[in-house]
Amino acid sequence: MQTRLISLLFLITLLTGCANPPVAMPEVVPATDETTSITSPISQGTTSGFTLTSTDVADGGRLPVEFTCDGDGSTLPLAWSGAPAETQSYAVIMQHVAAPEEIHWYWVLYNIPADVTSLPKNVTGIGILGNNINNGLVEYSPPCSQGPGDKEYIYTVYALSAQPQITVPAEEVDRNTLLAAIQNITLASAELHTIYARLGMEDPQAQSGQSSSNQQQGGGTPPAEAIAACSGQAENASCTFTDQNGEHTGVCKTNPENQFACAPDRNGQDGQQGQGGNNQPTDGAPAYNIEQATSDKAQGMTISYDALAFMTGDLGSDSFFPPGKVADFWGFQYLRDNDPSEMGHAGDFLTSAAMNTLNNLTAAQRAQLVALAESQVDDINEYGYKRFVLMDAFRRLAEGDLPAGTTGLDKEAVKAYSAELYQLDGQISFERAQLMGQILTSLSAEQKAYFDAMVGNGMLEWNDVQEPEDVRGLDRDTKVAVMTYAADLFSWYAGSVEADVYFCPERHGTYFGSFYLKDIKAMSDPTYSIPTNLTGDLGELMLSKLTSEQASLITSLVDIQKPALDGIVSSREQISLELRKFKDGSAADQATVMNLMAQYGAYDGEVIYNMAVNFAAVKNSLTPAQQAELDALRTELLGDVSHPNGAYLYSQAISMPEIPNTDFLFK
Repeated sequence: MQTRLISLLFLITLLTGCANPPVAMPEVVPATDETTSITSPISQGTTSGFTLTSTDVADGGRLPVEFTCDGDGSTLPLAWSGAPAETQSYAVIMQHVAAPEEIHWYWVLYNIPADVTSLPKNVTGIGILGNNINNGLVEYSPPCSQGPGDKEYIYTVYALSAQPQITVPAEEVDRNTLLAAIQNITLASAELHTIYARLGMEDPQAQSGQSSSNQQQGGGTPPAEAIAACSGQAENASCTFTDQNGEHTGVCKTNPENQFACAPDRNGQDGQQGQGGNNQPTDGAPAYNIEQATSDKAQGMTISYDALAFMTGDLGSDSFFPPGKVADFWGFQYLRDNDPSEMGHAGDFLTSAAMNTLNNLTAAQRAQLVALAESQVDDINEYGYKRFVLMDAFRRLAEGDLPAGTTGLDKEAVKAYSAELYQLDGQISFERAQLMGQILTSLSAEQKAYFDAMVGNGMLEWNDVQEPEDVRGLDRDTKVAVMTYAADLFSWYAGSVEADVYFCPERHGTYFGSFYLKDIKAMSDPTYSIPTNLTGDLGELMLSKLTSEQASLITSLVDIQKPALDGIVSSREQISLELRKFKDGSAADQATVMNLMAQYGAYDGEVIYNMAVNFAAVKNSLTPAQQAELDALRTELLGDVSHPNGAYLYSQAISMPEIPNTDFLFK
């Protein structure tokens, strides 16, 4: 692949994804297969004098349900004592030995300071999190075994003579990576062994003297407590019971053995939150979905980060905006966030999807994409320029630059302008869906077979192909559009309405500079890797600098925006259903799409109005010392690129454009 293409696609990849893409990663310390065991630096068991305990479970005891996916998915409180005097830091690993050479890890935490000797339940802000085996995310993943019977989960704390030298980003730090890094600096280790059996997992050979609590809709002997809970109740009546694994809520059901008992509601209990705030899905469920994206946790972190960006930024940084957020009804974000090979945010993911699509199309079909790109470039750029009107008004509000005779923003005017802007997005989306539908319905059996071989497989299993000759000579703007269209074409073919509706947490309220704060350093320094926990950590740190009253103005936005956010999800679903008519060989109604897009824009207008008002109120109430502390956070992160010299049209640096008068947005 030519260097020119790689550079261009790096920009596209960086600016279309919501999670933090890896950028020019350093060499990984001893890499191994994720399920292959690396021997622990200290022989198994607890080193003499060094002990690990928990207030919630004794060594060898049953892990309470609240620390598993059947409960709240909390992290277990831990405490240790008797560490060697030379200890300089600690690390913690939670694992399950499925087989001698197959070890599953659920919690990796390192760089714990030497003066810390305990971790509270749902610990945050201590040490650095690594990833987990279930979804690869940087967070605690609660046990959620799909097999029957008791499983042993081992917590191990390591006393280290130095901090481990880890040169890869946190999202690449698994159990084996950490163990390799501490192999020669481990002074002592201590273990805490716990046992847990998933409710509803039948194990006829279980040797426990207690009831195995394995009643569920799928069968098994229900515990006496579950049977008692439904005594005298009707089928499907709500029920609650408590056994050795904790409290369970469900409905009364008759199991295959004709026993009438309380069957826990797996749909209501699976997928709870653990450390890091991302929902833990059951096996086979997508790691990212619309429920996770709109959750209070995800939205709270995003809004706080937006506030920091706005209160320390300027109009130029506010204008930096990923082009992939325009006309995004094709499920590509869903495809990349749920890639089975966990390569969705690799630098070449979009490249691979686009190149495979372009190579699968005929020259005539590729020419259609090029023609569409050439016809839409002006509309796409117009959309970017029109965003400056809202950004300028929000900056004027924060700076107290109000038109004479006005006291603040006009909510209805903001919503109306946003609705108009989204109708331009609707026009772009409608034209794109129309052409993509024509191409998809004209695919030959051979072309469909090519796509079918990609569907359900991760990027690592896709073909390695070259850029078609007829795409190489395109100008930058046209090529960006064509590559985006091609990747979207495949994701639309492979996806569903659910995928089309999905968006990442920061998809809306995009006028406050958070994309610049997150992405610009990676764009200016190819050796820089965006920390996975950047948004959450900086947002939380920002809130800690505020008074309770100031912080409340930020955190209250989560509840304030809920009705509008629900409206956004509903609008996206209706738009996606209408546009998919093209994919199915029929025709979508343009008026319906445009009306729905206006509705969608009004909802986003309400979101950004509330954010602008509250962000400006907090900024205007900051003391000089508070403002200096927040500015220092920005400078520490971005250094000499903290503020741009001009502005951006999407990710392209430009001079600050002439912005129309924005007085009409005030009242």
